[in-house]
Amino acid sequence: MLQHIVLWKIKNEFQGVPKHQLIQEFKEKLERLPELISDIDHLQVFVNFEGEGEQVCDLCLFSMHADRDSLIRYADHPEHQKVLSFAKNIVTERRVVDALS
Repeated sequence: MLQHIVLWKIKNEFQGVPKHQLIQEFKEKLERLPELISDIDHLQVFVNFEGEGEQVCDLCLFSMHADRDSLIRYADHPEHQKVLSFAKNIVTERRVVDALS
């Protein structure tokens, strides 16, 4: 099993939309992916509820995939690519960990 963890910092606003709404929309888009992409065995999205600063991220994705190939198929999937296009407009920083369990 491969665990895919992504942390994001989100802009304070984008095209007049405030940060809290951007986070909620991003979260909803991510949470729809398991019904669209069979290579996701498990997916959870967490929103930071407290704190600001250099070390604090706004959003965290935790997903599980059968193996490296299924993670690659997930990453390349057109529905995932749509979410990435949205993310590129609102994300200021991104960190990733892919770990075998």
